[in-house]
Order: sequence, then C-alpha cells, then structure tokens
Amino acid sequence: MREAILAAAFDLFCRKGYTPTAMSEIARTAGMTVANLYVYFDSKLLILYEIYQPWLQQQLRVLRESAMKLRTPRARLRRVFIGIWSDIPAADHSFANALIEALSSAPSGTGKPVNLLVQVEEFLTELLTAILPPERAAVVREGLLSHVIWMAFDGFVINQRIGDLRDIEKIANLMTDMLLGGDHAEETRPARPRAPTRQSS
Repeated sequence: MREAILAAAFDLFCRKGYTPTAMSEIARTAGMTVANLYVYFDSKLLILYEIYQPWLQQQLRVLRESAMKLRTPRARLRRVFIGIWSDIPAADHSFANALIEALSSAPSGTGKPVNLLVQVEEFLTELLTAILPPERAAVVREGLLSHVIWMAFDGFVINQRIGDLRDIEKIANLMTDMLLGGDHAEETRPARPRAPTRQSS
C-alpha cells in the first residue's frame, strides 16, 4: 500500500504539481480511502519527501557518473552545471518544482523532514573538489560555492516549469571559466593546421 501511495503521488505531482494535488486524490489514485492514507503518511509534505529524496539522489548519481567519464576538468564542470541547471530541473515534467511549491506554501515554522540542502551541498563540494585541479580546489572547500549553485538551482527549476529557458550552455561556460581561472575556450577549439615547412635543398 505504501508503494501504491508513493507511485500515485509521484504521478500526480509530476502531472499537476504539488499544490493542486489533494490527499483525497492521492488516496483515490492509490485505490484506498483517505483515512487509510493517513495510516501511512501524516501529511502530503511527508509523502513528497519520501519520493523526492531518493529521486534527487538518483539524479545526482547519474550526473556524477556522466561527468566523471569525461576527460578534462572543463568538460566535467560544464556537464555538472548543465546537469544541475537544466537536466535535473527538466526531469520528470519538472518534478523538482514540487519541493519548491511545497516549501513556499508551508505554514511558517514548518520544519523540513529531511535536510536535503546539506546533503546536496556536501555532494557538490566533494564532486567539485574531485574535478578541479588542486590549485583551484580551495575555491569550493568551505561549501559556500555549492550553496550558491544549489540556490540557483531553485531559480532554474521555476524557470523550467514556466518555460522561461535561458542559454544554459553559455552559463555553464561562464561558470567553468570562472572556476578554472580564465577563459579556457581554446580547449574546445580545433587546433589550427600548421603551415607547411620548407625543406632546405
């Protein structure tokens, strides 16, 4: 029954969003009464967190694997920024927006069932430290940059949901250049052909 509730809620949150989805609708879609639903979950927010945490962890695992397959720090960093600010916000009909809806509409003083922010910031700090050359890694060690990157994530999620899309490729290039300490665009440019050398006779 618990799995039926989570599957029903995930489908509804993806299609309709968090706010318009009522507990009664989740119960009906899961094939049970509302009273039965409350046996398993005290609130819609708890249902969302039960879905969102493993969903986000999987998204981040996939992102890390795809980034670390690339050869250069530049390519890896670009992959991370595009993943965080474009791929994850777009995944599953902008499912990430459900958490923003939930937290922005929760009564003042409502605590978070799980502190996902700390988990994500630790993940990002570790990933960026692994990607950056040793002489640049100090930039991310205190976790402040990871905090800024994830705060920006929320904005990109909202924009994805409403269709206000930006040039993520350019933004990823800018951030990558800033972290690597300059314009490294030459890494992606094809090498110029050398002029033929004259042989002495």
